[in-house]
Amino acid sequence: MSFTRYLITTVSTVCLVAGTALSASAATLIVGNKYAGTVSFIDLESGQEVKRPVTGGSPHELALSPDGEQVVVVSYLEDGYIGRELNVFDVATAAHLKTIDISPHMAPHGIAWLGDTDSVIVTTEETRDVITVDVVKGTVTGQAEPGLIGTHLLALSPDFSTAYVTSRGSDKVSVVDAETMKITHTASTDVGPEAVDVSPDGKQLWVGNNQSETIIVFDPQTMERQEVIEAGFLPIRVRFHPEGQAVAVADLRGDRVVVYESGNREVKAEIDLAPHGAYGPASLLFSPDGNSLFVGAQDGARVAEIDTSSWSVIRVIETDEGADGLAYSDMKVSV
Repeated sequence: MSFTRYLITTVSTVCLVAGTALSASAATLIVGNKYAGTVSFIDLESGQEVKRPVTGGSPHELALSPDGEQVVVVSYLEDGYIGRELNVFDVATAAHLKTIDISPHMAPHGIAWLGDTDSVIVTTEETRDVITVDVVKGTVTGQAEPGLIGTHLLALSPDFSTAYVTSRGSDKVSVVDAETMKITHTASTDVGPEAVDVSPDGKQLWVGNNQSETIIVFDPQTMERQEVIEAGFLPIRVRFHPEGQAVAVADLRGDRVVVYESGNREVKAEIDLAPHGAYGPASLLFSPDGNSLFVGAQDGARVAEIDTSSWSVIRVIETDEGADGLAYSDMKVSV
């Protein structure tokens, strides 16, 4: 099947400034602002930031509870600071509920909710391990020890049973049984693996390699390489569309998003974010219905919303400095 290839480069492409209502959806976008140490709660009906509470230092990534009522925010690391905590917020009110001390584990970064449970799974980069945390009890309940440098991001299999963890300092991806917290496989990547995502059908694992500027497609069951895509840019994040046919890749230095067809791995769209002031795209999130792709622009203090039917920027939402981790809840945050 062939696809039309789009190149969106001008501000004249449908672009609405923050505050313009585009959707009747009573949903909330949550954004971790890693440079400011805050979390933005965005009313997606109006496109306005409703609340901006302070959180722990360096809030890079987020995980939303299955019911959409709570969001867990990591506290990573930055100059002079190494995080040892997770912070939990109520989505409807943006109120801070609790701080979970994960010591002795340090520098939590990649995080995902483990299906319909009370637990999250988290990479803790400074201590080179992966942990599970019961959010209700506020305790660390499990640990896997890859012992690799830079255990940074993770992605879960569709049934939440397996975590795939990239270690960007060791050029490896580890396979972790999320129930037993045992490492079942470790595969070599190219140089600087960071971005990672699993296809909705569980048949493809994409790993972006920052220094090599490649994307490796693995078979998640065997961890054998299916293909190496020569991206030619730093693929800081990869994210599958909910239906699985398209894969969005953030080009950090090129200020754009490149969209691949997941079957033949050809480029089907390129979206230039620079004309919209969305510099340094470093996070990606599709809305549950797949109609929108949200892009956190860490150097632009904003999030760009892309219409996936035309692959064009339709809205820019103002946040705080360092817009990074993203979560989408069907709950509406109160003013």
